Amino acid sequence: MSSIAEFYSRNLATEVSKGMTQKAITGGTSGKAPIGYLNVRKRDELGREIRAVELDPERAPLIKWAFEAYATGRYSTITLREELIDRGLTSVPTPKRPAKAPALSSVHRILSNPYYRGQITFRGAAYDGLHEPLVSKEIWYRVQAILTDHHLSGEKTQAHDHYLKGSIFCGECGSRLILSNARGSQDVIYPYFLCLGRHSKRTNCERSAMYVPDIEAAVEDYYRRIEIPEHVVVALRELVVSEFDQLHNIARRERHAYEAERSDLLDERGKLLQAHYAGAIPIDLLKSEQERISRRLAFLDVQIEAGDMEYDRAKAHLDDCLALAGNCYTLYMSLDDSLRRTANQAFFDRFYVQDDNRIEGQVGEPFNIFFDPEIQKLALRREAEGESGTQTSSVARLNNGHLVGPARFELATP
Repeated sequence: MSSIAEFYSRNLATEVSKGMTQKAITGGTSGKAPIGYLNVRKRDELGREIRAVELDPERAPLIKWAFEAYATGRYSTITLREELIDRGLTSVPTPKRPAKAPALSSVHRILSNPYYRGQITFRGAAYDGLHEPLVSKEIWYRVQAILTDHHLSGEKTQAHDHYLKGSIFCGECGSRLILSNARGSQDVIYPYFLCLGRHSKRTNCERSAMYVPDIEAAVEDYYRRIEIPEHVVVALRELVVSEFDQLHNIARRERHAYEAERSDLLDERGKLLQAHYAGAIPIDLLKSEQERISRRLAFLDVQIEAGDMEYDRAKAHLDDCLALAGNCYTLYMSLDDSLRRTANQAFFDRFYVQDDNRIEGQVGEPFNIFFDPEIQKLALRREAEGESGTQTSSVARLNNGHLVGPARFELATP
């Protein structure tokens, strides 16, 4: 029996291999089509299922642009990848894997894959495919020549890393800034930030190159300008604690109401069951009512559990964030490059470099509340009103959605 099973297994593998080879010879695609294409199933006029490949309307134009852009010689694979990410290229999501941005190795595989010029390769042999080519043969061969030149000359794309990279953007067109090293006449290397929108000619931006040390100093100055004075930190702390107390009271009242409703529903469920046993309620009505009560109980359980938020812990995290905001410049100046990257990502979503190399930051949560001049004025006014005995409520002025949820404040603080 084992010999028969082994023969069957080998024969099956041979037949599958023959089928895949025949499919490649006739131009068909075996397996999953590369990014830019979609595997589809159709029916012919006889109702038979046909598996084919079609262009992905969302990703195909981006892949075509990638070949045309790289063929100009103005892009490296790294800058091309960054531009593709900015344009929104992601992998096709599946039930098990969400969509994600392409890796650098994926960009290189795309540029070197002959499938995009209409060719199927299987076991070292090449065949004309039935699918629609995305790029012309001329552009594809030009891309291969550039890839080969970079490899043979040793001019492989190098990743110039910097702690501001990924956080710094052009204030004129909003494009990402990329790092470039220029070599001077004395063989001295000068680092510059370049606007990717201008570099790729995707925008009409005319922003010239920015000397990296100047931008570093501008970011340091921005930290100095926004650092919150100690007396403002004290006022903000009082304001935030007051808001938390009010939120806590509201949540506690809501939780009591949910618990009372939950108790009533449990009593109702017991009475329904007793009525059914007494023959007063038919089984179908009992079932529908029990399902209704179960759904509502599940909802109430979630709300009651959510009402158990650790407000003391959340307030402690907010206090830590306030301490960081009040000491951000001193802290930033004491950090090394790797920790400066962490600080930038913790405090800000983005930095924008304006025409005069002045920095404007897009502050992330929850620091956007603390650095907001209007909130700071509100905190000082509330403090003054409290001292004079005329304090008024400020719940309506704060976005309380930013103040709840302890997990939001578990930041990787530097």
